[in-house]
Amino acid sequence: MAVAISRYKLSQILPGMEVGRPILDRNGMVLLTEGTMLNENLLKRLSRLGLSEIDIKEQSLVDSGSILFDNEQLKIYQNAVSKVKDLFRTIIVDKKVPLRQFQNIACNQVAPLVASQFAINYLNLEGPREDYTYCHSINVALLSGLIGKWLHYSPEAINQLILAGLLHDVGKTQIPISILGKIGTLTKDEMQLAQLHATHSYRLLSSIPGISPSVVFGILQHHERLDGSGYPGNYSHEKIHPYARIIAIADIYDAMTSDRAYNNKVTPFLAADALASGMIAKLDVGICTTFLEQFRYSILGNSVQLADGQEGEIVHLGEFLNPNPIIKCSDGKIIQLDNWKGISKVKPVASLIR
Repeated sequence: MAVAISRYKLSQILPGMEVGRPILDRNGMVLLTEGTMLNENLLKRLSRLGLSEIDIKEQSLVDSGSILFDNEQLKIYQNAVSKVKDLFRTIIVDKKVPLRQFQNIACNQVAPLVASQFAINYLNLEGPREDYTYCHSINVALLSGLIGKWLHYSPEAINQLILAGLLHDVGKTQIPISILGKIGTLTKDEMQLAQLHATHSYRLLSSIPGISPSVVFGILQHHERLDGSGYPGNYSHEKIHPYARIIAIADIYDAMTSDRAYNNKVTPFLAADALASGMIAKLDVGICTTFLEQFRYSILGNSVQLADGQEGEIVHLGEFLNPNPIIKCSDGKIIQLDNWKGISKVKPVASLIR
């Protein structure tokens, strides 16, 4: 993560910002060291000393303050979405999963994205709503692999997580499109049919020679919840496979931040808030905390649009459960928000090619 040092007027500085360079008095003595977290008392002290400007650290993913994408990796991502789309259409007809082709996508296309510097930023790309299932499959694979990496899983386990994420919704190929694409709330009967996709996935995959049981059970159980409220088996706690716990978090996050036929997306920040609330009873606290901490680091430097239409960049955050984001607006103004609701949009720098 790059750290830029910028000169701020004292009137622009908010509590929580960090000193970018040592602040000296008139005799050359150090008043505040680099990295000192400023609070109201320190700011008042600096004002009394007659200082009008000081250097402040701006945490950012890249020096320019904007999120970058490697062009070659962006093409890999887009190509992977296209391949998954074609394979899902084949499964609808053949009712067989071409495992080797999905393994190739997982190992040769998604795994390199997981290893890339800006991996999580691909989740902010905007694709056609009708391609949601295919983009979602890639995104869940990518995010599941990232979580595995953050948890220090072995390379083999990370590859299995990527494959499981890629195939987690393969059972939806056996659900009528009239249900999957319905605009509005599903009826009780329609919901029961839609929830069968996890069982359909198990049926399609469990008989394939050589597939890892961990992959299969990670897929089957990714809608289970620790309090027993999930499906299809109402399993709880230790009965839920670790892969399923990871995929559940990846699935929830990407579903909330994507445009779907029956729901509009929310910002990544509100999705993270929902995960923080849900982890208390339904999700794995350790895995969820790891994701949220890494998410916090990844969004520094993101360009955002505020609820009032202003545009700016996230330059500082507090703790993930009480982030109080500090935004540097395009006109140079500094704003500290009470919560994520003040941000209406994350501004990706690329869109998927149809």
